Amino acid sequence: MTPFLKWSLLGYALYLTYQIIDGAVSFKTCVESPFGMLYKYGCMPICIPAWFVMSLFFVRVISRYLLQKHVSPIIIIIAGVAIGYVLNTHDDPMIPYFVMNVSMGLVFFMIGNKYGHLERNYKIVAACSLGYILFLITVPSIVGHHRNVLLSGYYLLWPLYAYCGIVVFNNVCRWIEMSLSERAFGFLRPLTFVGESTMILLVSHGLIYTSVVRYSTYPAWTTVGIILALYILLLTPLALYKYKKSIVR
Repeated sequence: MTPFLKWSLLGYALYLTYQIIDGAVSFKTCVESPFGMLYKYGCMPICIPAWFVMSLFFVRVISRYLLQKHVSPIIIIIAGVAIGYVLNTHDDPMIPYFVMNVSMGLVFFMIGNKYGHLERNYKIVAACSLGYILFLITVPSIVGHHRNVLLSGYYLLWPLYAYCGIVVFNNVCRWIEMSLSERAFGFLRPLTFVGESTMILLVSHGLIYTSVVRYSTYPAWTTVGIILALYILLLTPLALYKYKKSIVR
């Protein structure tokens, strides 16, 4: 919850600044709307990507509790999929999003807990590879995890499609790492930077994008250029800091 609170406070401070600049300070805009958004969407204004961290917190706490109570992971998986499916087909505007994404988050967490040790089994890898290809050439089942909204395919096939993808890409990345020399592996440092800086990359794009789009009067492509320039200004020092830190380490 520490990064969630940190980024949410930053986003909220920026949001309040916008209200002051726009002359729109009121109880509704400064308290009711942002905290209503926190209840419904699981995040504060501006720092929308931070919803994932709060949901992950609940997934970890609930899963630890259930496992300590010796609840079968299979029961949790079935219950989580059932809750997600029902809430997807019967959307209730009063139910906050984190109820839905935490339910499905528990599903994936428990799949990893129960079957994660099988990820390197060649038969499992082959089956998941075949399954992933079949999904891709037929109808990929995709769900927007935050809002629990079905984007394509079939909801009940989404966890299976996602699991196949997880196994395939985990093993592909593992095989690439094992096959590359130390010199060749240096070319993948940008990917390492992305992996180590996920939270900053997720949230900073929201801070920059929202700020520029809110006040930009330039044409669309000029606005995009400004956003990209600000990304570079923000992320270049971060990348250099991370690189220097890794060299020292």
